[in-house]
Amino acid sequence: MQILVNIDVPDLEHAIDFYRRAFGLTLHRRLGPKAAEMQGANAPIYLLEKPAGTAAASAARQTRDYARHWTPVHLDVVVDDADLAVLQAVAAGARLEDPAASHAWGRIAHLSDPYGHGICILQFLGRGYDELSDGAAQYRPVSESDFDALASLRIDAMRDSLTRLGRFDPDRARARLRSTFRPEHTWAIEHDGQTVGFYALRPDGEGLRLDHLYVAPSAQGQGLGGQAMRRILQEADSRGLPVSVGALRGSDSNRFYRRHGFVQTGESEWDIDYLRPAPGQGG
Repeated sequence: MQILVNIDVPDLEHAIDFYRRAFGLTLHRRLGPKAAEMQGANAPIYLLEKPAGTAAASAARQTRDYARHWTPVHLDVVVDDADLAVLQAVAAGARLEDPAASHAWGRIAHLSDPYGHGICILQFLGRGYDELSDGAAQYRPVSESDFDALASLRIDAMRDSLTRLGRFDPDRARARLRSTFRPEHTWAIEHDGQTVGFYALRPDGEGLRLDHLYVAPSAQGQGLGGQAMRRILQEADSRGLPVSVGALRGSDSNRFYRRHGFVQTGESEWDIDYLRPAPGQGG
């Protein structure tokens, strides 16, 4: 079986130009004066010129309307770089509705073409949609209301390391998280329906800074920290950016970061600084 994608548009020549410039499709052939076959995707896309106000079929009660709409069927355009694809589509005339946001499986942005059709731009990361199955961790954006729960999780995760150094102080641990807590750059790690950790990755100069990455003691040993780190590094690599992080001296996290390609760049009395270079920059 073969699926063909048909898109009604009010102006065929304008639509050919938009889909060419926005997504790199090419005009393969014309099917008479009011239809064209575009190629360059896994499925051919047919642009059909249909005037506004006409019905799709004789029994159809709804007529075509090129105002903004979101029908039960829409296009997902899979790309290598969601941010670059959004810029290209908007420059061609698309309307951006939601900028690219990261999820466990990748990144997605919501747009519409000039004729009101909804379009999702997708960039798969790691295992793509497989990240949503077979026991893998899930990730969700956090809000200010999550602070107390995340602070308690951080205290539990750091308790052993800080106790060994004689520096365990729950109030200080909470205050340090409060001083750097940015919900817009923080993701909760969920497993089997429970929040078991979190990480915070924010812009920092010409790279990214990993402020926090914690997994609750009860959820450690299941590879969840490694899954989160792969997600973090995949995002950084997709943007061509290095990642910096600091680890408590004597903490098991030092081995964890070195295992994932971080190299030491400095140290202080209590912390060791690491950098994971951007792709192509070397170690």
